[in-house]
Amino acid sequence: MTLAATSGVDELLAGIDAATPPVGILDEGAKREIRRAVLTAVCVPGYQVPFGSREMPVARGWGSGGLQVTLAVIGTDDTVKVIDQGDDAGVNATNLRRLIAGSTGCAESADSREATVIQTRHRVPEQPLSDRHVLVLQVPVPEPLRGVQRSVAECARMHAEADYAAMWVSLYEDIVRNGVITKSTGYPVLVDGRYVMATTPIPRWDVPRLHQAEHLSLFGAGREKRIYAVPPHTDVRPLTFDDVPFEVEGADGPCVRCGSTDAFLVEAGPGRFACSDTEWCARVQEGDADLEAHHAAAPLALLPDPARRPARTSERAVEPREASQRAGRGGIDRAGAGPEWALLVEGIGKVHGPGGAAAVAGTGPEHGTAVSPATGAIVAAWDVGFDVAPGEAVGLIGESGSGKSTVLRCIVGDEAATAGRLFLADVDGGTTDVLTLDGPARRRLRISTLGIVHQDPSAGLAMNVTAGGNIAERLTAAGWRDYGAIRARAAQLLDRVEVPLSRMDDPVRTFSGGMRQRVQIAKALATDPSVLLLDEPTTGLDASVAAGVLDLLRGLLAERDVAAVVVSHDFAVIEALTDRSLVMQLGRVVEHGLTDQLFRDPHHPYTQRLVAAARR
Repeated sequence: MTLAATSGVDELLAGIDAATPPVGILDEGAKREIRRAVLTAVCVPGYQVPFGSREMPVARGWGSGGLQVTLAVIGTDDTVKVIDQGDDAGVNATNLRRLIAGSTGCAESADSREATVIQTRHRVPEQPLSDRHVLVLQVPVPEPLRGVQRSVAECARMHAEADYAAMWVSLYEDIVRNGVITKSTGYPVLVDGRYVMATTPIPRWDVPRLHQAEHLSLFGAGREKRIYAVPPHTDVRPLTFDDVPFEVEGADGPCVRCGSTDAFLVEAGPGRFACSDTEWCARVQEGDADLEAHHAAAPLALLPDPARRPARTSERAVEPREASQRAGRGGIDRAGAGPEWALLVEGIGKVHGPGGAAAVAGTGPEHGTAVSPATGAIVAAWDVGFDVAPGEAVGLIGESGSGKSTVLRCIVGDEAATAGRLFLADVDGGTTDVLTLDGPARRRLRISTLGIVHQDPSAGLAMNVTAGGNIAERLTAAGWRDYGAIRARAAQLLDRVEVPLSRMDDPVRTFSGGMRQRVQIAKALATDPSVLLLDEPTTGLDASVAAGVLDLLRGLLAERDVAAVVVSHDFAVIEALTDRSLVMQLGRVVEHGLTDQLFRDPHHPYTQRLVAAARR
């Protein structure tokens, strides 16, 4: 009998029962590929390894990924056990067990003690497992970041860089809304101190069983074509804040059948509960269970305890005074000798198109074009240089297309500069050219050293996240793990930028444009960056709102020892915020000097036009 000859699961099972020798569902080549993926997954715990998933002759709900892993790792000397929602005797579990045993020649059992390979959906057996067990989990949703990031490519980047701030924000928001983390199946864990993994499909009750376990756990996702693993004796720690304990699900027992109070219970009718693991329940009733060992392994110390939970927002508002006392963590100590500047830009240039430096000739203000006559490339900026000292603000002013925003994007890392060098005093004492750092290192600087305020608040804020949650994103990315301290720091910053604390737990999408910009400023300042980059901070705001934002920024820059770069087409904004300015036209600096002098006595005709427009 061949697989192609079957028209359904029943026919396949009937053929397997009659077949001699056993019928193989996977060919040897497929098994080798899956085993190689499993070995890689074991070597890199928690990392999702891609594999060539096959179509399986089972219903989708059975989990084809788990079945493929089981078929690849099991041998004739093994004994297989299959659990479906904690039950060994259900139709799915029974048919799948017959399918595996019949196609591989292994033995089958419903007793966890006899089994060597246990394939499961939803549960880890209540019976403590040992080093002779392999636990295979059928995974419906392997990507832990799916709920916070839709882009597959961005999820891959976040895993590669261990950038899990968005996951922490989702937990923060859950506590804000509910006073406790409510996520059950799929609870995120940090595996071996490196990769965040979703524990789908098991409930939180079973999550502690993965930490430093004796057995090997293999996770197979057929639809997403991913395999990942938790080897024996591996750290598996639930993501939770230092001051918010991890809790497992609790139910008012005991089990109506066996009387257990230390097993995972599910509802069995109004006010009635029963053991989810039917094998364990039956063995307890028969007196064939090691109750002492099971009780010792049960996560009873992690049952819900309201006394250990943080206060709900509605019960206790965070006051600014308390915020200032609790938020003393996270600032950067910049004491000690170093360069006088915080940021040094030398000869930055950006060419869009072919030719590089060779495309520059024939462009610029003197030629009236930014398009290279030699190559057709656009010379967006060229030979732009300046430095900014702590406590100083430097402006880049020019009309749209002048190159000012391009220079800012090169500093941030959103654009790859064609030429030039960039130094930050906080990076190796100002001796390393930041432009030579790789992408992940440049992105980390946006958390520790660079604060960015975008023209459009939606570019710097998650609009469906609360004001406090947006600040929490930056703080958790910087390593903050105390929920109370994060709340206090967010309250302190929001109070400083004049966002009412009563709006702290409201989604930013419900805010006005001016208030969104204030939240973005608070977020940018959350980790006390040494350099603050402001890109058209008041564009698009009503005049009165823009004036308020300018007053706020002026006060913040005066009180903080931060170096600021302000990009604007409006000379009034530059005059209000900066000490020195560079005027840019067609990618070049045409004039620079003290801002007040440029405003009073502009020399270049282009600067004169900008000043005249500001004075109208």
